[in-house]
Amino acid sequence: MKQNYESELGEYITIALLQLMQKKSYFQITITEICRKAGVSRMSFYRCFDSKLDVLRQRISEVTDAFVAASGISYRKNSLKKYFTTLFRHFLDNRESAALLHRDGLLYIVKNDIDRVFFSTYQDVYEEYKLRFISGGIFDVYRLWLENGCKESPEEMAERLSAILER
Repeated sequence: MKQNYESELGEYITIALLQLMQKKSYFQITITEICRKAGVSRMSFYRCFDSKLDVLRQRISEVTDAFVAASGISYRKNSLKKYFTTLFRHFLDNRESAALLHRDGLLYIVKNDIDRVFFSTYQDVYEEYKLRFISGGIFDVYRLWLENGCKESPEEMAERLSAILER
């Protein structure tokens, strides 16, 4: 029961922060504002999170983990085109949140989460330099695509990246 209550509080807090970020910079938002918007006390906030940054990190990890579980995406098992199409479709579905993070210089949180998943999944498959090269390349292409307004479709991005990696 306690875990469900804290999970619910965490969700209220997360939604409040994301809503506030639509109106102003992350750095202008206070814990007090988040608590007021979420309808929770500061004590409740700190029961669930250590900081505002912790709220974002947890949300991104939850979204990433749910995506990986639901999609079954695999860099090794899927063709490159399928892998990148699936990945960029996910990125496109979450571009509004990513744009807010990018606006405030927080897109590195997404990079860290890509690394978390990629490294934990493939650490026994690829050596460290290759892991860094692949995850860093994926993130940098994603960031450029986001900065350019996601003009290409996920399928077009998959074609581009597959062509680069298949050479």
